[in-house]
Amino acid sequence: MNRAETLLPGALCILLLACGDGPAADPGADIPLTPTIEDVYSVGEYSGEDWENFTRVDKIAFDASGNLHIFDPQAMRIVVVDREGSFVREIGGEGEGPGELGFPYGFEILRDGRIVIYDFPRTWQLYDPQGAFLEEVTFDMFAGAPGSLLMARSDGRIVSRGGMRMARSEQEEEEDSHLRDIELFTLGEAGKEVLYRAWNLEPTELDEELTTENERGQTEMSIEMTRLRAFEPGLHLGMLSDGRLAVVDSMAYRVKLIGLDGSVVGAVERPIAPEPVTGAVMAAERERRREALSEAAAATTDATGFLEADLIEQMRANQLAQVDDMVFTDVIPAIAGMAVDAGDLIWVERTGPGGHGPGPIDILTADGEYVGTLPADGPRIPDAFGPDGLMAYIEVGEFDVPIVRVIRLVTMETN
Repeated sequence: MNRAETLLPGALCILLLACGDGPAADPGADIPLTPTIEDVYSVGEYSGEDWENFTRVDKIAFDASGNLHIFDPQAMRIVVVDREGSFVREIGGEGEGPGELGFPYGFEILRDGRIVIYDFPRTWQLYDPQGAFLEEVTFDMFAGAPGSLLMARSDGRIVSRGGMRMARSEQEEEEDSHLRDIELFTLGEAGKEVLYRAWNLEPTELDEELTTENERGQTEMSIEMTRLRAFEPGLHLGMLSDGRLAVVDSMAYRVKLIGLDGSVVGAVERPIAPEPVTGAVMAAERERRREALSEAAAATTDATGFLEADLIEQMRANQLAQVDDMVFTDVIPAIAGMAVDAGDLIWVERTGPGGHGPGPIDILTADGEYVGTLPADGPRIPDAFGPDGLMAYIEVGEFDVPIVRVIRLVTMETN
């Protein structure tokens, strides 16, 4: 006996095909989901048309019609393709004139279909839904600048995080400066509003000094830094259609819902405890980081030549010492990733064993209902959700050329 859950435009509709015993009595037990997907198209070619020779793809986003906008900031443009992957238009281009860009840092599609590009350091570029330039809006970056992540709210304002802080000399250091500000920007108005201050661990108290010396034993570089810490909590954001913000900022399995006024108006949770950090987990994490440093050092030596090898090895030795002296959290964050799809379903990726590798993905509603779980080897959280089950992923193709792969999630079935 089973239930089938079928993707309809914008949402999952649960269709009961047969009566059964229902979900397992254990609230922490997973309800497995079996997805049916179909390939739609891929774009990005090393030797293709000029428009699909992407240099770097930082973000992708669907509009309401299913057209995909591909942000290539190094080429200073957005490439738009239709639902079949055919070229529609380019937006932007390098230059200093109207509709041209100098240092594009982020973009978003507003709820009314307009497109906004943040041109660093202090300009919003606005385009109509057909890509025609509308206006340029400047702001005082000392009053607040956004980061590369831009998310459009239902009221026309933009949520961001991680923007550059340009403190004037007379400004005092902010209390609890280690907290992570989620900020709100209004196009055409100066300054920013702190929508929500996300939780974070306090910085490690003990400092270390990273030094490098030349062949005569003289110090060439000295950098003071806080100690490395493994398994720090991520900050994951998703936007619901009504403007509420889904936020993951802790070690627990908890998605906070932040209202338009910045208050916590709800939470979505499952009774899944974070994995404890044991001695075996610590040893495995240290070994993983040592291997990564060795691979990076080898690649750097090959790229820079033999004369740099001694300096590179010295830096690697300092980094290995940092790994040996690394501090650990008591638990591994339960959530590795989170996003909200076009139908307001919340996709929560659980952290893999030992803090690494893909984990299963839970599907939940904003009301807290648990729908089911995709397997760790199933579809991942996409880089963009679109209408009618469309999902897009930024990947790397031949000769390290960025490509964008689009699939359609047709159905998900539970047993």
